[in-house]
Amino acid sequence: MREKIKKMIAPLCVVLVIVCCMLWIAVQNSCSSRGAAAEVRVSNKTVLRLALDKDSREEIEGENGIRLVVVVEGGSVYVDRSECPDKICVNKGRISASGDTIVCLPARTVIEVVA
Repeated sequence: MREKIKKMIAPLCVVLVIVCCMLWIAVQNSCSSRGAAAEVRVSNKTVLRLALDKDSREEIEGENGIRLVVVVEGGSVYVDRSECPDKICVNKGRISASGDTIVCLPARTVIEVVA
């Protein structure tokens, strides 16, 4: 009897770990809801609101005369081009979940996905 129990413990532990991982992934996916729009703020003032369900391309002028090209495509938003020196905003890539942000510090510009 003890021999059977010892043989079942290892496979049972593996199954338990797999189930826990699947539950964790399911919870993570359900928590990140897709946003409906992207709000563009320059120096903490909203200058533009873009619907994420409609593809568009806008040029924004941030502080210090720095221009950014903001693109909405396929339900996500990203900075395609920026005149800032470090290009962190461009390298951030696409965002689409509520609360996600792209920040360009030299231009004092924030793009945030909102519900």
